[in-house]
Formats: sequence, C-alpha cells, structure tokens
Amino acid sequence: MNRNKLRIIASLIIAAAIVAVMAACGRVEDPAGNNDPTGTDSSVTVPATDLPETTIHTEATTDETQPVTEMPEQTEPATEPTVTEPTVTEPTVTEPTETEPEASEPEAQADYSKIVDTATDMLGVPYASGGSSPEDGFDTSGFTYYCVRAAGIDFPRSLKDQLESGERIPYSELRAGDIVYFAAEEGGEASFCGVYVGGGLMIYSPVPDDFVKTANITTNYWTTHFVTGLRVSAES
Repeated sequence: MNRNKLRIIASLIIAAAIVAVMAACGRVEDPAGNNDPTGTDSSVTVPATDLPETTIHTEATTDETQPVTEMPEQTEPATEPTVTEPTVTEPTVTEPTETEPEASEPEAQADYSKIVDTATDMLGVPYASGGSSPEDGFDTSGFTYYCVRAAGIDFPRSLKDQLESGERIPYSELRAGDIVYFAAEEGGEASFCGVYVGGGLMIYSPVPDDFVKTANITTNYWTTHFVTGLRVSAES
C-alpha cells in the first residue's frame, strides 16, 4: 500500500510541474500579462498573412521576358538571294570563229577541182602517141600533164619524172584530183596513168586506136595493178 501512495504522490508532483511550466510559457507569449492556462493565443498566426506579398514580385518577372520575342523580327537576310549577276552572254563570241576554217578549205581544193574539170572536158579526145593537147590528141602521160598544167600547176611531161614529183598516196586515201599510176603486169612498174575523179572512177587515155574515157578502178584488175597515187601541189 505504501508503494501506491508513493506513486500517486509522484504523479501529482509531475502534474503540478507540467501545469507550472505551461503557466510560465503563457506569461512569456501573452503581451497583456494574462496567465490563461489554455494558451489559445491568436497572435501566433498573424505573421502568416505576410507570405502572399512575395507573389507580387513573380508577376513583374514575367513581364520582363516578353521583349525577348521581338528579336526574330530581323528580315534583312531575305534580300540576299536577289543576286542576278551571273547572267553572262559571253558564249556568243565564239560562234563566228567556227566559220573561218570552213572558208579556207574550198580554196585549198580549187586547183584539184580544176584538174577534174579539165579531165572531164577531154572525154572522147583520141589517143595519139606523144600527144599532149586536145588538138593533137593524148598519150597516157601527155593527158595527165595537160590536166595538171591547166590548173596552173607545174608538172613534168614524162611518166618517170611525174612519179618523182608530188606526194605519193596509197589506194585507200585517194581523192579527186590525184593522179593514179598502174602497171601493165601485176607487181610490175608503172606504165600508164590517169586522173582520179572520185567515186572509184578514173579518166585516162589508154592505148592506140582508142580515146580518153572513164574506167572503174575498184574492180579486181585495177586494184591488183595499182602502183601508187600522186598528189600534186603548187610548189612542184
């Protein structure tokens, strides 16, 4: 029983101490000096009304960022693609130069065409040994001699001397106005000649009792008896 009494006494003492502490706290917080044990002082919550004042500053910060959107208004680079300077018309200058070499080619062939024209005009003139004119007749080398000289080009009379002048031309490269030489026997030396007029044809004065005529030198006989072609020049 003594222990229970001691416990009760101890509980009372502790309760009294708690009440004393609460009363002391109430004196410090109460500015009017009231020792109200309930301690329901409303002054403690008053400072909480100051907090909304901070929200006013946030509104001002949002207004300051708005002018940043005005910077993309720079439209000056749009004028750069207006450069149209590369429209140069210089290629038209090269066009007239193409016609210049064409004009010189007919001049180079004028003498050879004269040879062909003269040979054509002599068709039907009779053969004459030692002859070199349409009045006297032609032998084989006299005919080529007359046709070349009619074009204003110096040219030997004898067949042997003719072969030593001018430029020798192979059969595959013959052109109109060239002089062509053949052998009487296949593989032999040249013994008669004529004027090549193009298209595989030759005009020549063949043998006695015959006349100036045309021959097709693309046949087997003429190709196998061909010796050389001769391209005369004004310097010969």
